[in-house]
Amino acid sequence: MLTSTLKRISYLKVANPHWLIILFAALLWVYYLAQQVGFSGEAHLHHAHHNMHHSPETIFFRPVLDWMIMVYAMMLPMTSGTIRAIVNRIPVARQSRSLLIFVLGYSLIWLVFGLVLFSASKWVETLSSLVTQANLSIGALAYLAAGVVSNADFRIRLLSACGSIWAPRIVGYKADLDIAKIGIIEGIKCVQTCAHIMVAMYIAGHNLMQMAVLTVALFYEKSRYRNKEDLLRNTCFFIAIWELAIFYQ
Repeated sequence: MLTSTLKRISYLKVANPHWLIILFAALLWVYYLAQQVGFSGEAHLHHAHHNMHHSPETIFFRPVLDWMIMVYAMMLPMTSGTIRAIVNRIPVARQSRSLLIFVLGYSLIWLVFGLVLFSASKWVETLSSLVTQANLSIGALAYLAAGVVSNADFRIRLLSACGSIWAPRIVGYKADLDIAKIGIIEGIKCVQTCAHIMVAMYIAGHNLMQMAVLTVALFYEKSRYRNKEDLLRNTCFFIAIWELAIFYQ
């Protein structure tokens, strides 16, 4: 029985080469849930523009870490198809190495995007203050804009291109360079198709439930219901109404 179970696990690992990425993302969601339970008095997960203190660790390193954890939890599952394509093109001996290189290249793009977003935090705070003074919800406006962008023609074309890669070389340092380049290009594609969602969450100061709802919507849009263009748009509009209800309660 043990042998049969091990064979089945081995088969599942081979049939689903992205299992390690999914497991990593799942562990990050467990971390978020544990954090939510541990700080049940807080309704929101705090990010750079909400949690500015004077220590260098809080001002820079902690927000960057929080940003990358959020990216890994939400975006890494979206790379499942790309990881499968990579694994199917390279020798078994290089698969773990290639997966790590891919994630590093992919992470670099999201890190740069996050740093650019953090640099605009003062602008976000100023805009939020002005909108609040006008008795409007900055979060609702952000998600409303994100919903409109979700169905834009340019985004739908970019979404269709996600996951398409060329065959990398399979030996030597040039193989590593190819995988790194694939990771960087896939990161650029993901930023282009999902940046509006991440910006909306950053502006709204999202809570865990909103993050989970958007992750599900993004995953279904990409992997199962790509032809249903209204899925993500309607989700953003729903969260915009959610933000309005919170703002005017």
